[in-house]
Amino acid sequence: MNSRLFGFFCFIVFSAVAITTFYLNATPKDVDKAPSPSPSLAQFFSMPSLDSKMFDSILSRIKEDYVEGVTDEKLLEGALNGMLSALDPHSAYLNPKAYKELTEQTKGEYGGLGMEVTMENNLVKVISPIDDTPAKKAGIEAGDLIVAIDKKPISGMTLIEAVDLLRGKAGTKVRLHIKREGKDVFEKTLARALIQVKAVKWRAEGNIGYIRIATFNDEKTGTLVKEAVTSLKKQLGNKLEGLILDVRNDPGGLLDEAISVSNLFLTKGQEIVSTKGRNPEIDSHVYADSSDIAEGLPIVVLINGGSASASEILAGALQDNHRALIAGTKSFGKGSVQVVLPLTNGGALKLTTARYYTPSGRSIQAKGIEPDIVIDQVQAKLEKVDEKDRIHEEDFVGALDTTKEQKPEDKTPEAENDTLDPDKKKKQEVEDYQLLRALDIIRTMAITKKYGCEKRN
Repeated sequence: MNSRLFGFFCFIVFSAVAITTFYLNATPKDVDKAPSPSPSLAQFFSMPSLDSKMFDSILSRIKEDYVEGVTDEKLLEGALNGMLSALDPHSAYLNPKAYKELTEQTKGEYGGLGMEVTMENNLVKVISPIDDTPAKKAGIEAGDLIVAIDKKPISGMTLIEAVDLLRGKAGTKVRLHIKREGKDVFEKTLARALIQVKAVKWRAEGNIGYIRIATFNDEKTGTLVKEAVTSLKKQLGNKLEGLILDVRNDPGGLLDEAISVSNLFLTKGQEIVSTKGRNPEIDSHVYADSSDIAEGLPIVVLINGGSASASEILAGALQDNHRALIAGTKSFGKGSVQVVLPLTNGGALKLTTARYYTPSGRSIQAKGIEPDIVIDQVQAKLEKVDEKDRIHEEDFVGALDTTKEQKPEDKTPEAENDTLDPDKKKKQEVEDYQLLRALDIIRTMAITKKYGCEKRN
């Protein structure tokens, strides 16, 4: 039995490696040829420190002496999860159920609470709540730490297991215990819903077009942004002064959609993004292949600590090509590339294979995008909202490109912010200060452009 499990484990691992290599190197002429497994991985199992006999011995001990019976399937999944999670926070083994749910998310519709989460130190942390979802409406914030779900402690669970508990039939309720920086653990009960992500919304703010991009997980994000610009042009005509692209708290999504949106505002030949990995053969540079549909109108991109991945690719592309001003606060810093590779058992391997770089060659990973103009969000009384405690990519255990030195503690005392306390009365509605400042910036840019042109004439 143990030898069979070990053999099955090797089969899954080696088949994944073969699929990975095939996926990255295959051409139309060699689609029927899958290369042999990587020698370095094959040699791993013949190393004295962890040979097949030791692996078998450990399995035998577990099967015979563990306090409860355990299935081969559970042991195999645990081994795969452990191996991949040891690499970085974004590599993972997806069992058939998790892979199916991931596929549903990229279609823009799934059941749950509507938030992007990750696992950190055996607990679930929120990267970003998604607009118009139960999580967003309940006041869940980027950086919140979920310590228990329906009174079941998160510690000891895998991320897949925690997500399974968060999801459920629309209309059913889930009880969360949440720890927020500087606050005691508090409870929130949320009703699950069918999450139909509205990737893009737009409206006119005076003579300025405002386009909110909530996610890049929708395969139509680029098409919707193009539709937004066309609609705003039709509505405002020659009065249109500029555009605001709001990707605050946008956790990212599909690389193709980030490229598609960036392509709309650049001119042919300008670089959008590049990727670099261990294998030079898979390094790539992506360039714009159309013309700027905004026709040179001023653009401001709003970002914050919840802007990640595809959002950062867009911001970096427009910033480095001097096509837009980036405003807000530093982005999340998720600049690594994952490929999702189906396995023969119906699951999939999500593996980090490269890093993203902006057109000027800057790595996004663990560094994020620094805004050209820093605008801190504020609450009703113009109190600064401190974002230094947001979780960023660099804070993850095992994150790529992070330094090991200890961060200095901030000794500056901060006033209690009642708007963060869930036990307080209903929050006072406040204006979006960052958006107000962005509108002012666009107006200033429009005036400068207008009078600059008049002076040259």
